[in-house]
Amino acid sequence: MMQPVKTALTMLLAVPVLLAAPAMAQTPAQTAAATSLVDVLQPPARTKAMLDQQIAAIREGRMIRGMLGSNAQFRTEAAKNQPAFNAAIARMGAAQAKALGPIFTEMQAAQRRTTIDAYARAFTVAELGQMTAFYRTPTGAKLLVLQPGLSAGIGQQMQTQFGPRIEAANKALAPQVQAELRKLFPKADGAPK
Repeated sequence: MMQPVKTALTMLLAVPVLLAAPAMAQTPAQTAAATSLVDVLQPPARTKAMLDQQIAAIREGRMIRGMLGSNAQFRTEAAKNQPAFNAAIARMGAAQAKALGPIFTEMQAAQRRTTIDAYARAFTVAELGQMTAFYRTPTGAKLLVLQPGLSAGIGQQMQTQFGPRIEAANKALAPQVQAELRKLFPKADGAPK
């Protein structure tokens, strides 16, 4: 999965955890304190720059290449006429950026509002202040800088360590899955084979 999509998904996946927290009455002071914390955790200028990078990567066709890159036919056809293929990918990327850019922009604003509301409901003003103060310390600032790389490294290690086993297990299960699908979608119905 490409990095911009991972980043957007990571930001969105954090919200349900906070939404599951016990609901507390939300006061204007909690909202203000939560906004201060979110401003430290996800500075608006940085999140805007990340969004701009994501949309630029989509416009360049990176998402399309990522989606099609594992397809053998795609690679074969691309090798036959690389200039034409690159031009087609650029056109698809531009169209995709035009379609997804506004959605991602709206999603980013909604994610910010949802995050602020979730933190405001889950924590007291004092707790929000303590977290904000921590993230403004050198240690907190270091954690904010290093956390994405640490998480990526951990994820890569888990992929290296367990990815081949997961892939082998899924491959071994494929006949069973196909058999179950055939039961659900008999060939006479035009179902997957």
